[in-house]
Amino acid sequence: MGCKRFLRRALWALAVPAVAGVVRGPVAAAAEPTEQVRPADCAGMWYPGDAEALAKLVDDLIERAAPNELPAGRPRAMIAPHAGYQWSAPVASMAYKSVKGLSYPRVIVLAFSHRHSAFQRGIDVPMEYTAYETPLGKVPLDAEVCAALLRCPLFTSTPGLHRQEHSLELQLPFLQRTIGSFRLVPLMVGGLSSAECTEAANALLPWIDDDTLIVVSSDFTHYGRNFNYVPFTDDVPEKLRAQAREAAKPLLNADYDGFVDYLARTKDTICGRQPILLLMRLLAMQGGASAVRTGFDTSGRMTGDYTSSVTYQSFVFAPRELTLPADAREALLKLARRTVTAHLNKERLDRFSPAELPEAARADGACFVTLENHGVLRGCIGNMEATGPLYEAVIRNAIYACQDQRFVDNPVTSAELDEIHIEISYLTPMQLVSNPNEVVVGRDGLLVELGPRRGVLLPQVAYSHGWTREEFLTQVCRKAGLPADAWKDPAAHLYSFTAEVFGEP
Repeated sequence: MGCKRFLRRALWALAVPAVAGVVRGPVAAAAEPTEQVRPADCAGMWYPGDAEALAKLVDDLIERAAPNELPAGRPRAMIAPHAGYQWSAPVASMAYKSVKGLSYPRVIVLAFSHRHSAFQRGIDVPMEYTAYETPLGKVPLDAEVCAALLRCPLFTSTPGLHRQEHSLELQLPFLQRTIGSFRLVPLMVGGLSSAECTEAANALLPWIDDDTLIVVSSDFTHYGRNFNYVPFTDDVPEKLRAQAREAAKPLLNADYDGFVDYLARTKDTICGRQPILLLMRLLAMQGGASAVRTGFDTSGRMTGDYTSSVTYQSFVFAPRELTLPADAREALLKLARRTVTAHLNKERLDRFSPAELPEAARADGACFVTLENHGVLRGCIGNMEATGPLYEAVIRNAIYACQDQRFVDNPVTSAELDEIHIEISYLTPMQLVSNPNEVVVGRDGLLVELGPRRGVLLPQVAYSHGWTREEFLTQVCRKAGLPADAWKDPAAHLYSFTAEVFGEP
């Protein structure tokens, strides 16, 4: 090895911060961290390399974008394609239109590596960089989040993995021109089992809030012999449209299991399937999402040649809309707190006039009331069907939650009042489930009946554990004291319902 080459490698090794499992050697305690910028490798090839031209292109695309639909709430995530801008940018712009002018101090981008086939498992965090660069400027990394993620064994750091990779870089100019300043968490997602998806989601969830945007980078069907995927040869344009709609269906329901089933059934060549699956799990573990498909196109339509075609789709996800008004939720939580306090202090609930409550709180409704002490369950009781006004159900179930028979040997006490967190789950009417494959974790709660046995699990029980659909069905059967596969019994009745879950701050 030549002396200059050796010196370059030695200097590089000293300049790159230490990462999990890698020792770089001693570093002076007083040394300031050296800025290490991941350069704009794709500029001038995948998108314009001139800053002015790039800004004008992205701004014009956003201005002209006419999404099929936009979500009602503040976006929390999106899926956008990543081909050369002449192909995919119009579809990507339809998703980015939804965040134009909004502020997100943190952006987590879930991408993947086209170039490093050896990277098959886990998630890579580029700890050798302090910033990503595009012709529009530098984007600083969120060093705190990146370092914290490496505490989870699924997250590793491989120097050089992010170089020359376009799937992540191509999202940055859109982010720079729509939301402006932000800190970046750039992640390359490899293969993950269902359990690993849950583990990775649990590592990410503490860093996801209303000020965080998640961007998944993915194209969709890669059709043609060049991609070894020719599931049909006649009426290709329409069948590609139909396949895109079929792929979109589970995504619009934030349905992890539905997307897994779709991939297994069709073998669709969706390059960003792993980042998409991780997003589906993240959304499910936040109680689901309201989603819209903002854009669709194919390269075959653009060229007029469908012998080789890539499908582009974009989606935007926002929190599920609540039907119970904010004033009713606030009033019911205060009423539940007063009820629990009075009951545990062995006092009568203060008299009040129901007319003082918001109209929605006085309408008929069913609910569960849950008591937790620093995340530990202390009681949860409810009614599945409305038998009277919602506020009466809250009072009754708050009292019963204090008397939950599962905790008869260790009941909740007045000494815990300041530590107790109260949560209310407002239920929609139950619907008979004719096909268990239609159950969506994150959206649905379940009730199973077989003979005299009956079991119920609220939606948040399933999504907080990151269960798959089959695990959810199994657990609700166990809750009823039934065999784990009792949901398959033709005599069993399975019902689903949704819940609007809200709690004290």
